[in-house]
Amino acid sequence: MSPINTIIAISVVIAAASLIRNFSSPSDNNTFFYYHHCTQPKYFRGSSFFSNYLPGSSYDSNVNTLLTSLVNSANVFTYNHFTVGTYGKTVHGMHHCRSDLSTRSDDCARCVAQAARILQNLCGGASGGALLLEGCFVEYENTKFLGVANKTLLARVCGTPWGYSSDELTKTSKMVSFVVDANSVPYRAWIGKGSQAVAQCTGDLSASDCNDCLKEANKQLKSLCGITAWGEVHLAKCYVRYWSRGATGHGTNALLFYLNQIDIILP
Repeated sequence: MSPINTIIAISVVIAAASLIRNFSSPSDNNTFFYYHHCTQPKYFRGSSFFSNYLPGSSYDSNVNTLLTSLVNSANVFTYNHFTVGTYGKTVHGMHHCRSDLSTRSDDCARCVAQAARILQNLCGGASGGALLLEGCFVEYENTKFLGVANKTLLARVCGTPWGYSSDELTKTSKMVSFVVDANSVPYRAWIGKGSQAVAQCTGDLSASDCNDCLKEANKQLKSLCGITAWGEVHLAKCYVRYWSRGATGHGTNALLFYLNQIDIILP
């Protein structure tokens, strides 16, 4: 690696570590930062159309109204969606929390509120935004995406290699496949001795689209994580995750994953 690339890589490590400190808390794992994206309008900054999305514009006001509605809704529902505004200024959005998070204890609402604050800070002037935290996913766009199947890979996190027997590998694979193949419900979980698996789709997907999404997530999980003590893959409309042998937390893998997302490879 050249000296310049080394400096860039070091700077990225510092920046990534800062993001993880800012967006996650040791006492609140539901805000672990996985992925974010801001959809930039397809026009050049000098055009008059650019002002339609700037902070203070009508569209920006609609985004804020939408995010507020999602946060309020998360006090009652782990999934909900809204549409705010009229033609040319319409924004569509949804929130989606892990179904094991309790609305009674405000876990879902706190996660969605955190996601909304981050999106407001990161995506000002954008036509859309998406943020995936440990406990929830929030997305908004100026185009319709609700009910649309989408198997785009957003994030993956993999644990450390095991070094176990083929029997253990077979048991883990069967556990995850059992959860994924539990048709017709958006949230699926299995808990065994020293292991567990969870699979979930966003609430806007049909049963068939949900099944297709989870099968693709499981396929990518096996391909991307291989033989690890724990792993998870998040697609745009679903995720699959598993733990085994008491594996907990993300540790330094969180930083390595963030670096991988921005295509920086350290020596």
